[in-house]
Amino acid sequence: MGSLLRSTPFQLLLCILFASLFGEMLPHGWVRGAYTLSLFFIDCVLFFLPVMIFAYMFNALISADEKGPILVFSLLGLICLSNAVALCFAYSVGSMVIPHLAVHVTMAEVSSSVLPYFRIPIKHGLRSDFVALAAFVLSFLCVKTKGKIQFANTFIEQIKKLQISIGVFLKKAFLPILPLYVLGFMLKMNSEDTLTFLYTKYLPIFGLNVGVSFLYVLTLYKVVSVGFKPMKTLIFNMLPAGITGFSTMSGAVTMPVTLECTEKNVQHPTLARMVIPTASNMHMLGDDITITLTALTLLVVSGAPMPSFIEFIPYVIGFCIAKLACVGIAGASLLVVLPVLKEHLGFSSEMVSLITTLYVLHDPFGTFHNVMGNGAFALFVEKIFIKLKLVTNKKNL
Repeated sequence: MGSLLRSTPFQLLLCILFASLFGEMLPHGWVRGAYTLSLFFIDCVLFFLPVMIFAYMFNALISADEKGPILVFSLLGLICLSNAVALCFAYSVGSMVIPHLAVHVTMAEVSSSVLPYFRIPIKHGLRSDFVALAAFVLSFLCVKTKGKIQFANTFIEQIKKLQISIGVFLKKAFLPILPLYVLGFMLKMNSEDTLTFLYTKYLPIFGLNVGVSFLYVLTLYKVVSVGFKPMKTLIFNMLPAGITGFSTMSGAVTMPVTLECTEKNVQHPTLARMVIPTASNMHMLGDDITITLTALTLLVVSGAPMPSFIEFIPYVIGFCIAKLACVGIAGASLLVVLPVLKEHLGFSSEMVSLITTLYVLHDPFGTFHNVMGNGAFALFVEKIFIKLKLVTNKKNL
């Protein structure tokens, strides 16, 4: 029983149940205070997140040695390809189903009522694409000079120690505080009647988003399980990360748990330490599907025609490029593609405001599918890299 109480997924489930059952009994000021603490937590995490990503990617690329550049470019290519396939799948389903759904949504129905007391005045860290580029360049230089320049050897050892320290911090400090972060957001959603709105006004498209995302991710696990482990085992190993993602609504915050769960499934843990930090920010299958289906729905609701597949292709290209500069926090995935929605789907200011709010309503479920999808994606990348002979054995890349 004691180990169950110390389990992070169990603690997160308790926070969700507490917010659902007792949230309405709490004074509004308490809810605002809990939400303020949650934002303080996420701001601090995002400030230090680039250091975490850099350390994991740098050490993974160092382990890859001379194959580092090939691995990086291959990984980015696979991320773009996977995002594009998910977008096209969402379009295929949406173009057939959405015209037959009866959905009527207005801005007056999705207003927000809980605001934080304050936000700490710190800027979030460097963008993930800049961090990945820095890790790539520095690891490449260190690989080329580690036998010739002492500083390169020293730098490599210091980054290895940094990763060890980060791992200790995540286990001793990050995970114990994580349920408190979740509680603040759950209380906010309960206070704003978010779930009530989903179940009454927006149920058809909400169900479509969740159903299509679930089916897509499940199919991925079926594909990667062929000739490997049973699909049930792969999914069961990833569920703690999925539950954490649902609770935190942030792939970046969930990344340490995602990495831990993914390492149980893959044959090359070092490869997972390169894939997951990158995928957590750039590869979000749940968001790909949710944003696309919701955008197509709003086009139909506004009276605009459903775009043809040829007209949809520029959206796919712009979307995939924009996601390379994304960070896995609540709402960030949509923010980076808003210009794409305006330029390629003709979104008005009102439609932008509406999809932003509706996207936040989907975020717990979208992040669940993002995290689960990244677990399957890591296995997919591993299979591709093995076939390309970019990885050779279970200890080294």
